[in-house]
Amino acid sequence: MKFGKFIIALLLILGTTTACNDFLNVLPSTEKEKDEMFSTVDGCRSVLIGSYIRMKQTNLYGEEMVCGTVENLAQHWTYNAGSVGEYLNKYDYKAAVVETAMGNIYNNLYKVVADVNGLLSGIEQHRSVLDDTNYNLIKGEALGLRAFCHLDVLRLFGPMPNNVPTSKVLPYVTTVTNRPNAFLSYSEFTTQLLKDLDEAETCLKDDPVRSKSIEALNKDAASEDNFFTARQLRMNYYAVCALKARAYLWMGNKEKALAYAKLVIDAKTPEGNAMFRLGTRDDCSRGDKSLSAEHVFNLKANDLSKTLGTGRTYQKPKTELTARLYEAGTSDIRFVNLWEEVNISYYNRPFYFQKYTQTEKMPTLSKNVIPLIRLSEMYLIAIESSPLADANAYYATFCTARDVTPTTMANDSERIDLLVKEYNKEFYGEGQAFYAYKRLGASTIFWTSVPGSVETYVVPLPKDEAVYVN
Repeated sequence: MKFGKFIIALLLILGTTTACNDFLNVLPSTEKEKDEMFSTVDGCRSVLIGSYIRMKQTNLYGEEMVCGTVENLAQHWTYNAGSVGEYLNKYDYKAAVVETAMGNIYNNLYKVVADVNGLLSGIEQHRSVLDDTNYNLIKGEALGLRAFCHLDVLRLFGPMPNNVPTSKVLPYVTTVTNRPNAFLSYSEFTTQLLKDLDEAETCLKDDPVRSKSIEALNKDAASEDNFFTARQLRMNYYAVCALKARAYLWMGNKEKALAYAKLVIDAKTPEGNAMFRLGTRDDCSRGDKSLSAEHVFNLKANDLSKTLGTGRTYQKPKTELTARLYEAGTSDIRFVNLWEEVNISYYNRPFYFQKYTQTEKMPTLSKNVIPLIRLSEMYLIAIESSPLADANAYYATFCTARDVTPTTMANDSERIDLLVKEYNKEFYGEGQAFYAYKRLGASTIFWTSVPGSVETYVVPLPKDEAVYVN
């Protein structure tokens, strides 16, 4: 893929956005630059790639939204006294360092939204530049990314799904403007989100990932035009379907959540094989600890060993982790392969997290990638949304892959307890456990005496944004 001067110009544009409400409104410095950027197919593609570049920065999905801030809210990491981690673990949202951290996340999520809004506007104004294949692929990915970021804004800063207010909650931004964006009600926000996902699904109906397997597409990556390869690295058709499952579950529509989760679970290659499969112990033995065979959507981050892969410390003794999540002596691949106890001294034995450790023997597809949507989440959605008999069958399949003996859920109370544990075990270091607590309305959060409540789960809006709510 040739980006040339277009990607350079794009990065200059991305680097000039400012704070306050400006981050919702990214405008190219001149209309001439904008017209030039969208005057070729490569230019349009480069603007799309720029959105992914933004997402993989450490202030978003390169760290904070995956293995940083959001994981502190789930009580998953050790923190130093006086650090932002300490205040996050206390859910002290009034602390200055927390206000800054959360403001940065809000800021940067909407910067991605602004990027894709500029792209969507540009390709419409220069429609003749793109053939139908490129147009639909670029538009579908952009709409999917816009929905992805808005859903995370909702999950972090929005209300608990079981306690939705009638007041305005958040802006759903679909245009590039220099005016403050209107805040919408929860219903208006989610309606717009689903509209984007529906349109993205339609645009991506002929996604190359539906006509070739992930492996075949990646083998084609050496071709002259690799824009249509490595689809798991982008917002592909199945990623949109998985995102719809995630969104519908958040909104309480379990019927549609299940339908879309099953669509991903049951997806087949043209040869009739599973498009995605649950990872196993064999994958971990090859160094593929993020289980790339499950990745429906991920991001490539070439410096991963310097950010997420350096090892993070669990704040309790090893026995506390087993007491909360695992049985003593468990064979669960998530415990056996993702944690390492380091004997520094007889009184200090830190427990290091190894999911993102990079090794030379890792398969190519698993190197330097950060999973944003995995097949395992679709299984947990199916477990939550199915009748109990079906839920137990899904759970049995899931447990087989994780090398554990499944328990049988006898009622919904047991199902919820099981799901809370599984979201913590499965997505440790991926930023999903806190959202599960919030969505399920859990009154108890592991490893803290702070009760789960509206005050715990709803992160306040940045002060600069709160003035626009009404």
